[in-house]
Amino acid sequence: MYNEIFGVASFLVTFILMVVMFRCFGKQGLIAWVAIGTIIANIQVIKTVHIFGISATLGNVMFASIYLATDILNDIYGRKVAKRAVWLGFSSTLVMIIVMQMSLHFIPAPEDMAQKSLSTIFDLVPRIALGSIIAYIIGQHVDVFIFSAIKKIFSSDKTFIIRAYGSTMLSSIIDTALFVTIAFAGTLPNMVVLEIFITTYLLKLISTIFNVPFGYVAKSMYRKGRIHKLDEGY
Repeated sequence: MYNEIFGVASFLVTFILMVVMFRCFGKQGLIAWVAIGTIIANIQVIKTVHIFGISATLGNVMFASIYLATDILNDIYGRKVAKRAVWLGFSSTLVMIIVMQMSLHFIPAPEDMAQKSLSTIFDLVPRIALGSIIAYIIGQHVDVFIFSAIKKIFSSDKTFIIRAYGSTMLSSIIDTALFVTIAFAGTLPNMVVLEIFITTYLLKLISTIFNVPFGYVAKSMYRKGRIHKLDEGY
């Protein structure tokens, strides 16, 4: 039960921190969250755990928080700002991969103790890195597009849940399918690839179902005027 309890705690901490970033830094806080979260999620995905009776990689909760952050940006500030955040997340991941690959190619000193550990974490298999980047950029753009389309039909604050659930549930299918196909198809049996897809999507779906209340908290803070001065640069 340890992983399950810690998983719930990790979920709460992740989304509370996202809301705190919005409260402290406004729009820029959420944009920064997307950039930071994308890097963290791509590191977390290396680790596999057993949780709720299934084997899964970490990073699903962080990716869910990134989707929620872009949904909040889209809902409050518009599609253009949300897309800017998506590209910043993509650029951050690309910069991390390039810089860390260059760092790994330095010849370590005899007394160095970090090279092996850094290689384990950052010497990513090219297919996994490529799959993560492609899945992220396409999935996030699909999320922004679907959210904007739903908003034209359901635009009130009370229907934010419809926009958030609808866009993330659909875009996560595309995101997960792209990542799993690019990263694992042909290297693992088809049934294993299918199992990875199903478990990864289910965890993202569960995270999405329970994260929307945090979106309402963020929107409430904006409506009450607590964010306006931060957005104006005061």
